[in-house]
Amino acid sequence: METVSTDSSNEARQRAWDACVELTTRPPLAPRTPVAAVPGQVAHDATVISQALAAIPANGLPVGVAAVVDRARDGLGPVLDLGGELERWRAQQGSAAVGEGERQWPLYAQLVTAFDEAKPALEMAWLALDAFARSSSTGPVPRGWATLDSRVIHQGPYLTVRRDDVRRPDGQEDFYEYIEVADTVRIVALNALGEVALLEDHFYLQPVHPVLHLPGGGVEKGEGVQVAAGRELEQETGWRPGRLEVLGRIDPLPGTARTTTHLLLATDLVRGRIDREPTEAGMTMRWVPAAEAVRLAHAGGIREAGSLAAILLAQPQLPPVQLP
Repeated sequence: METVSTDSSNEARQRAWDACVELTTRPPLAPRTPVAAVPGQVAHDATVISQALAAIPANGLPVGVAAVVDRARDGLGPVLDLGGELERWRAQQGSAAVGEGERQWPLYAQLVTAFDEAKPALEMAWLALDAFARSSSTGPVPRGWATLDSRVIHQGPYLTVRRDDVRRPDGQEDFYEYIEVADTVRIVALNALGEVALLEDHFYLQPVHPVLHLPGGGVEKGEGVQVAAGRELEQETGWRPGRLEVLGRIDPLPGTARTTTHLLLATDLVRGRIDREPTEAGMTMRWVPAAEAVRLAHAGGIREAGSLAAILLAQPQLPPVQLP
């Protein structure tokens, strides 16, 4: 039987969260901006991710998760080796290798390719670590907080309300109430015309005006994030993604809810079939130029947190917009 000590497991969960942040905010899982494409930055990102994975105590991980992390670190090996070659080349070139001069490095394309080839292993590591960090009944706690006891005070079909006895960062004992709800997805669906799918719907808690937002919804138990994104996109818009790219994730209510919204970019769309839920009976969809979606995000026309974040994260990959 596999046994893991409580202390090492808690430390591993915190380190797993830290690694997930690095994985989802840096290429290759995050979009590669022009700055991030410079050879030195590529090597730096690979080094930071590798160090974050190495910082997770192996004795606190389940065997299966540890194996996935090892494969991700192995996948970064060629990138780190090329990073060493880059440093040696820089030393030889001197000032000629500064800034844009880095792009003249003969192995530049090989470095980028190696980093991109590590993406599947890194994405598997992210999914495994994210699930592991959430696997405890009480979950990881922020540094400075301690969970003394946890109990359910309401269990509904869609959410759970918990009340934890805690020790606060100031050392005093207190209680903390919060909700647990399934993770969600929001998808920037970009068609061949450079348009983004926007939905307008009436939400029970927003009765005055309809809410403009991206397609998305809850991740079902045991369902992968990309599977959920494909399912929700087709159900709400009638389009299936040919390609899905992870943009990042947000914690929409970190003080009151244990839930994460995963943000994705869907391209190469193909026709599917709309299959909306009864609560979505009044939902309407329209295609808007990507530039208009970005403008709405900046102007306050889109206020739903996941939709706003997803559009802004996808902006570097969308057709350009001139803001007033």
